[in-house]
Amino acid sequence: MSTVQSVVSRFIDYYSELKSQPPSALSGLYHPEAVLIDPFGEHQGAAAIQRYFTHLLTNVDRCRFIIDSPLCTDQRFAVTWTMCWSHPRIAGGEMLTLPGCSVVDVEDRLVVRQRDYYDAGEMIYEHLPILGWAVRSVKRRVRS
Repeated sequence: MSTVQSVVSRFIDYYSELKSQPPSALSGLYHPEAVLIDPFGEHQGAAAIQRYFTHLLTNVDRCRFIIDSPLCTDQRFAVTWTMCWSHPRIAGGEMLTLPGCSVVDVEDRLVVRQRDYYDAGEMIYEHLPILGWAVRSVKRRVRS
């Protein structure tokens, strides 16, 4: 198994049941100086990534990813995914889904850079009472 394939396997195992993973498991996947970038910000270093995940998952009831087959090169892979999640104060706690994509750079069998692409509006903003109405209205206008 190639280095990238080994990381892809661990990446899929970790994110497939994200909510049940201990934050300490990140150290086996991410380099100490790794960078994670997503629509909510940039997180520098494994400790910052761990804090970010701990914060994100604190009030989430469920969170897991369904990950499609990766596209790989020697030091990079990309995966499309669907996040399945629920939060008691968003959408009445119902299970929501969010499509996205991660582009991941690998060195020494660890993730050194991860860039996640997804619609933050679809994830959170559309489910908030007043802001949700505004975001959905803007999206409808752009589509028509």
